[in-house]
Amino acid sequence: MNLKNLKILIVGVGGLGCPASLALAEAGVGALGLMDPDVVEISNLHRQILYSEKDLGQLKVEAAQRRLSRLFPETKINIVPEAFGAANAEAVFEKYDLIIDGLDRLEKKFVLNDWCVKLEKPFVHAGVVKFEGQVLPVIPGQTACLRCLIPKIPPPFALPTCREAGVLGSFSQAIGYLQAYEALRLFEHPKDLFLWKWDIQKRTARSIRPLRNLECAACSQKVFEQKIGSVSCEV
Repeated sequence: MNLKNLKILIVGVGGLGCPASLALAEAGVGALGLMDPDVVEISNLHRQILYSEKDLGQLKVEAAQRRLSRLFPETKINIVPEAFGAANAEAVFEKYDLIIDGLDRLEKKFVLNDWCVKLEKPFVHAGVVKFEGQVLPVIPGQTACLRCLIPKIPPPFALPTCREAGVLGSFSQAIGYLQAYEALRLFEHPKDLFLWKWDIQKRTARSIRPLRNLECAACSQKVFEQKIGSVSCEV
C-alpha cells in the first residue's frame, strides 16, 4: 500500500499518541487525524514528546498539529478537539483507514475496541503503566480483539493511568513507536499479528499469537454477523 494514500486517526495525543503520530508522519503517511480534548500540562512534558513549555495551556491537538506540520509538511494533519465517545465515534472513524488507541484509561479502550469492531476498522491497541507495556494490532473479524483477551470491562477508574501510577517517559515513547510500526506492518502482513508484552523491570519481552474468543461479546462470529447492534457507552 502506498503510504501517501493512508489516513490514520490517533485517538489520544499523549504518551502513546505523540510518538505514534511522529513516527507515522516521518514514515510518510498521507493524512493523520489527531483526536483529544485536553490541554498541555507541565506534567505531560516528560513523556509527551511533541510538546514544550511554550505549549502549556494550549490544546494538545493544535500544538501537535503545528509541530508535525512544521516537520512534515507533506502530511496532512486534521484535528478533532473532542473527547472520544459514542456521540462522535462513527462520524470521525469512518474517515480513516486505521485507528491508533492512545487513550489513557482501560475502560475507554474497550469502547474504542467495540466501535472499531462495529465499523470494521483495523486498529492498534496499546497500554503502558509503570514498567509494563503491551501492543495488540487488530483486524476486526479476523484476529483477536481486546475483549477476546479481557472479556469483562473493568469499572471506571478501577485501574490507574500512567499519569496516576507513573511511567518512564522513554518507555512510553518506545511503546508508541511500536504502535506505529505495527500499524504500518498490519497492511503488509495482516496474517502475522502478535500481542507484544514487555516488563522492563524484569527485562522480559514476549510475543503471543492470541486466539479469538468464540464467545467474545464484541467480535464473535455471531455478533460480528449482526454488526454489534448498538454501542452506547460514553467515556
